[in-house]
Amino acid sequence: MSLKNFFNEISGIKVIIVGDVMIDSYVFGDIERNSPEAPVPIVNVNYKEKRIGGAANVAINIKSLGGIPYLCSCVGKDQEGKNFIELLKKNNLSNSSIIIDSKKKTTIKERVIVNNKHILRVDDENTENISKIVQNKLILIIKKLVKECNLLIFQDYNKGILTKDFINQIINFSKNKIKITVDPKYENFNSYKNIDLLKPNLLEACQGLKLDYKKITNNKLGIAAQKYLVKNKIKCIMITMSENGILIIDENNINHYKTFSNKIVDVSGAGDTVISVASICFCMSIPTNFLGYFSTLAGTMVCQTSGVIPINKKKLFREAIKNDLDKYL
Repeated sequence: MSLKNFFNEISGIKVIIVGDVMIDSYVFGDIERNSPEAPVPIVNVNYKEKRIGGAANVAINIKSLGGIPYLCSCVGKDQEGKNFIELLKKNNLSNSSIIIDSKKKTTIKERVIVNNKHILRVDDENTENISKIVQNKLILIIKKLVKECNLLIFQDYNKGILTKDFINQIINFSKNKIKITVDPKYENFNSYKNIDLLKPNLLEACQGLKLDYKKITNNKLGIAAQKYLVKNKIKCIMITMSENGILIIDENNINHYKTFSNKIVDVSGAGDTVISVASICFCMSIPTNFLGYFSTLAGTMVCQTSGVIPINKKKLFREAIKNDLDKYL
């Protein structure tokens, strides 16, 4: 398969994304002096911007790659919930699988960016679990979508959407019918069994595998991951390690893929991009080496810009050609 054919075949892949959604709010400004009221800098605001984040950023990445995303989640019956729905429309994403719940508070993360550096984040949220009523509504939606889609992605930010019972129900009626991939958080780490791909970051992997984060090596990590995936019937574990690249483990192999650049500006949203790209590759049964290099390239690209941004398909194609990735297909 050529790179061109690979990119063309992504178009039309139908993807269910289940998980926590939020608004990423940004304040971009400059610092020229410190406050006379406290030992803190004063940020002079240049402009503000709101973007959809969390599982919604995965949906945007899937759409940017050419896939068809179905975003299944819940927001509050509040102003930020209304803003979130408007942002979906602005990004040409459907809100038909979004439940609006008066008991839920819409998560908003506000970041302050100065000279392309992230200096402060303020989270306004309530992370209580969704009610059984909301869960059951989403179950009915997802059951219908599983019949017509190719791939299901769990995007877990531990904000209350993905409860253990909800996860188990979805996996039980979806396994063997659709590819299932997961970007986990520690709280639900052990709930993701009988799946195709588990993609924690290094800290989450160490927590989930009960390893010392400060004393870890790729070999120790890989061996522990192999034991875990066999025990939990997981086909592949991909561990993102920021500037140290990506580790991909299956039952027989441990492979390390280094980053394509040391220029890391902001890692926000990189996990969303990597799970999107890796999931598409897994869905298409692409060779592991291509999956590793391609996912690393995509993650590196989005880390070179401040704030959470989706991958640009045309730019990704050009970079894949430039880095001779077609030899791994």
